[in-house]
Amino acid sequence: MTRRALLLALLSLAGCGAIQGVKSRLPPREPQPGPEAGQFADLRDDATRQAKLYDGFLHRASATATWLSPEVRQAATKRLAEWQGWSDSDLASALAADQAEAAKGEEFVLAFYAAERRNNDLDARPSIWRIELGDGIDQASAESVTMADDDATMRALFPYVGPFDLVYRVRVPWKGAPLTGRPFQLRVSGALGRLDLRFNEPGSPVERPHMAP
Repeated sequence: MTRRALLLALLSLAGCGAIQGVKSRLPPREPQPGPEAGQFADLRDDATRQAKLYDGFLHRASATATWLSPEVRQAATKRLAEWQGWSDSDLASALAADQAEAAKGEEFVLAFYAAERRNNDLDARPSIWRIELGDGIDQASAESVTMADDDATMRALFPYVGPFDLVYRVRVPWKGAPLTGRPFQLRVSGALGRLDLRFNEPGSPVERPHMAP
């Protein structure tokens, strides 16, 4: 009995070692490069702003928006190409499509939370909210607000998206001066209040968006 018990113990240890060896060779679950690594993460964070709406101590709504500047668009496409292993021709086609989309107007990825779900209706017609882009000289209202797929790709590209957020793509037909390097704001306003997301303001600290739990 003692000899048999010893043999079983040795087999058990050998099995554990083999399993551990297999586990050590498994690739990490997080995509590489990770959501917070590299040039794309820096560009995304620099082009992202957050705002919260309170009524006294009552938290009514939150908005986090990333301006899809040409640089952010291209960096996001290149990051997705790395994750999915695109060919050079596929990447070139996607970058050309990015340029065509950018020519249609300014675009934002907007993660929006409302304490009452019925008030999270940015894509409704009519919505209780109005979305407007302005630079202090010119202003324009959003021409389209569409619900975006809240999938693994979206959450890896924009890891600040929270579990109670809805994600929208907002397009504004901007006819003013180019926004690069100039102060501007994206405003979400309605009967409940107003959220101002201010970009490129000199001297104002950038609040880095945190990864959602």
